[in-house]
Amino acid sequence: MADIMLLVSTFVDSVAVLMALVLMLSLVHRRTRRWWFDTVLMGGMFSVAIVFSMADPIPLPHDVGVFDMRLVLVGTATALLGPFVGAITLLTASIFRVIIGGGGVSAGLVGIFISFAMGLLWHVTIRNKPWMTFKKSLVLGGMLSFQIVAILMIPQMYWQQFFVTLAPYMVVSSFVGSIIINHLLSGELSFLSEAETCKVDANTDHLTGLLNRRGLELIYPNQKTGKMPLSGQALLYFDIDRFKQTNDTYGHAVGDEVLRHVVDQVAANLRQKDTFVRLGGDEFVVVLPDIDVVEAKVIGERCRCVVENAGFEVDCKTVPISI
Repeated sequence: MADIMLLVSTFVDSVAVLMALVLMLSLVHRRTRRWWFDTVLMGGMFSVAIVFSMADPIPLPHDVGVFDMRLVLVGTATALLGPFVGAITLLTASIFRVIIGGGGVSAGLVGIFISFAMGLLWHVTIRNKPWMTFKKSLVLGGMLSFQIVAILMIPQMYWQQFFVTLAPYMVVSSFVGSIIINHLLSGELSFLSEAETCKVDANTDHLTGLLNRRGLELIYPNQKTGKMPLSGQALLYFDIDRFKQTNDTYGHAVGDEVLRHVVDQVAANLRQKDTFVRLGGDEFVVVLPDIDVVEAKVIGERCRCVVENAGFEVDCKTVPISI
């Protein structure tokens, strides 16, 4: 009974630490979101939980190794957050297991790599399936249960003892850990994804996909200008000639197509680092960083000519469009 309570305590303590770290993750994510930052942050979050669990492991009889929650944490981190985060936890767990030393180092390392491999397999094959979170968690738990294969790395005389006593707990902890951790992270990551989507929607023009006025106001003060001689930042402003007349004559649906047509023509003649914005109606702005006066005029004139020469067809008639 005491051994069971010790195993349960090890599991609960690790999950409690992870819950606290998820809360920290939530707070930090609300301030900044970058891919590399997310990866390091999440990898560090799981690594802290792994080190916490491995710092006070349960010694196994006959000096065949130690038991902690590192395998579940490595597997779930890889499955839910991807191979880069998983690699960070794999490295953390492996290094710390070697530092701990004692018996069962080989078995411990094998278990870590099995958990990483199963987590990666789940990430590739199951993660994006349209299943309920609980069902996917059960599948992950089943795959992480393969960690019991690591028992085969201990002396054969102890196989039966550990398959009877330790293996059931390893399987149960894999299932329960997968369900709890997946629920915690899925909820938080879903919230962050929805928040990011709302932010993008608020700063984007839905008709053309360009930044809107609010988006321009957010990014413009932070735009950097290079230090090339005689270069600076240019601003192109244009509207569509006789756009109200086009709307009145052909209807607003055609007017929307004209807007998209002009945007496509102009965008194809801008540089990748230029910022294209729809201010509203038929008014547009292009911000050209790191450019001299001559090149800015060339780009502006090229955009004007391209729109004028492209033409626009309505009911088999070419309607003149210019800016």
